[in-house]
Amino acid sequence: MGISAALRRFSAGMPHVLIAEVPGGTAARMAVEQLLRQWGWVEALGPADADVLAVVGPAGPQWTSFADQLWDQVPRPRARAHVKDADDAAAALERAVGLLADEGERIRPGGEGPSQRARAGGGHTEQGHSGDQSQGHEHGGGGMDMPGGVPMADRGPDRDGLMLDQLHVPLGPVLPDWPAGLVLHTTLQGDVLQEARVEVVREHGYVADFWNEPWRRAAAGESVTVGEAARRRVAAHLDSLARLLAVAGWEDAALRARRTRDEVLAGSPTEVTARQVHRLARRLRRSRTLRWLTDGLGILPAAVAEAAGVTGPALMACRAGGDVRARWQAWLDEVEQSVLGIDDTAPWAVLDAGPRGRVGAAGGSAALLEVLPELVEGAELAGARLIVASLDPDLAELDHAVVEAADG
Repeated sequence: MGISAALRRFSAGMPHVLIAEVPGGTAARMAVEQLLRQWGWVEALGPADADVLAVVGPAGPQWTSFADQLWDQVPRPRARAHVKDADDAAAALERAVGLLADEGERIRPGGEGPSQRARAGGGHTEQGHSGDQSQGHEHGGGGMDMPGGVPMADRGPDRDGLMLDQLHVPLGPVLPDWPAGLVLHTTLQGDVLQEARVEVVREHGYVADFWNEPWRRAAAGESVTVGEAARRRVAAHLDSLARLLAVAGWEDAALRARRTRDEVLAGSPTEVTARQVHRLARRLRRSRTLRWLTDGLGILPAAVAEAAGVTGPALMACRAGGDVRARWQAWLDEVEQSVLGIDDTAPWAVLDAGPRGRVGAAGGSAALLEVLPELVEGAELAGARLIVASLDPDLAELDHAVVEAADG
């Protein structure tokens, strides 16, 4: 066996998988995360770190084009998978790793193989999306020059009035523990965000709104139990907590939150789940480091939140300081309250707010995106990542909001 073949066999035994989650791919993404843990595979931090590119969710032409450009940045040997839904996860990953072991790269069916455009300087940077090819929805104004996918530098005044270099850097739409489809166009001076603008990269039309599914079914007149809604709320907040903890660098606690999330969705009983939740909550609340990282960061005043239509845990957190710490504690509070009802089979009569707030054309993730730029401006890059994670907007909600607004 040659050296290249041996390297392919070795990398196929413990592949690094880059998860490119499409809005609406929540269930598929969680299935992939669970399989990576079970199989001992590693989630890649970016294209250069990946052996396998896993496009997760209902990717249409827009996301397929984006994935093609991302694929150009994955070094050989490599393989590519499209995980359309949770049921497809194991088979899709097994097919990809088989190709990685046998051939070292996967050619897209019907295509001409990977181009070298990105390696010559075009396409997307490893940090995220460049240009306006997404035809996405923007919040705010301003443009940016990204020749060859390289951020363009200029000069501007800092907070003290000094003229310093500015760098225009897009964050997203594919980053570990980052909202699927979100691009945050930033202007950096050093590692401080001077300006930020939100862009949404998603397919037009309907996508599955996994976390709000019980609320939407109930609103459509279907029978939903108290336990169904409670389980979905608990799992949603555990998922958000896991992402925030991972961004904060606390991988062990993030892993515990993800495992509990998966067990909740699999039907774990109240007694077992409540015990796990209590242990996790006690551990997080006792962490001085987590408090230090999140205290006073990304403060959202109640008046600003209400004016933007923010509801749910993010609004409740405004009554406790409105910072990142208050938001993750609001998630914990709701988890501890809701876990007691996950086995309740009574009909659900009261349609309260979903995990991210009011479900519908106003509120929820649309409102969170509205306040996001103001919260990250002035923050350092690491702090901005925590602020985004503490809001954790779900862009799958936006398609439904657009449809409802049009119908209304």
